[in-house]
This record gives sequence, structure tokens and C-alpha cells, in this order.
Amino acid sequence: MFMKNSGSCEDMGPGAFPVDEVHKISVLDIRLANADRHAGNILVQRDGEGGEIVLIPIDHGYCLPDNFKIAHSTGSIGVKLTNPIPPTPSTTICTMLLKKGAERGLTSFAIGSIMCGETLKKESVIEHIIREAEEAVLPGTSEATFLESVSLIMDRHLVELFP
Repeated sequence: MFMKNSGSCEDMGPGAFPVDEVHKISVLDIRLANADRHAGNILVQRDGEGGEIVLIPIDHGYCLPDNFKIAHSTGSIGVKLTNPIPPTPSTTICTMLLKKGAERGLTSFAIGSIMCGETLKKESVIEHIIREAEEAVLPGTSEATFLESVSLIMDRHLVELFP
């Protein structure tokens, strides 16, 4: 859908962006595991002459990935389990992380840092959580049991990272 806009966020300094608008996009991107959010993928719209700025996220081509292997150049994530467990949508685990992070008062940046690894060879925290959960459950385990394992392991990692 075409959206009237005044340009992209690349054309403005971040100080002009309303915090609640930035939060809306960060929540969306965390839940969808968006691996391609940058200033060129956010349009700016002014609500009337000199009015409030509204941010419009565009280009969702790198959302909802199918495995949790991080492609660090883009930050893409998703759920691809090696242990024969029913497939789990990446949004389920990302939403779990978002809720748990919000309950602990974490910023979007802190939550996003859990989702992205530092280097191509270093596993991200979310990858580590998923791998640990895979190793903790038996093959053929139900999705609910697997997610319970993810939840418990995620809680432990969050306490360790953000005491």
C-alpha cells in the first residue's frame, strides 16, 4: 500500500522521532524477528502542518524466518530445530522473549542484543537458549514441552545477563 510520507528516517536525525513511535516499530520487529530494519526502511509522515511525526515501517522481506541460525550480516533469525520436535514458529519464541524482557524492564536494544550474535562464529544468546532446550528434551517431545523448556532456560539466561 502506498503511504504518503515526507521521506525516510535517513533524511532526519533520530532525535526528532517520538519515543512511542520507535517503540511500536521495535516491538513489531522483535516479534517478527525482522532482520532488515534500518533507517531506509522507515518512512516519516507528519500528521498535518508541523504536526506529530508518525513512523511507518516498510520492507518486511526478512521477517518470519524459518531457522534460528543467525545470519549476522543481516541479523536474521528463526527456528530450525535439529532434534525431531514439532516446528515452532519463530514468532512464538520471539514474543516469549519480548514479554519476559518487558517484565524485567529491558530496553528494545537489550532484547535485540539477545537475538543477534556478536560475530558470524559466535552463537547469539537466543541460539544458545534454543540449542540448550533442544538438548534438554527427548526426540518427539511436544511443542508445549519444548516451549516450557525454552521458557525456563530463557528465564535463567535473563537473570544471568540482567541481574
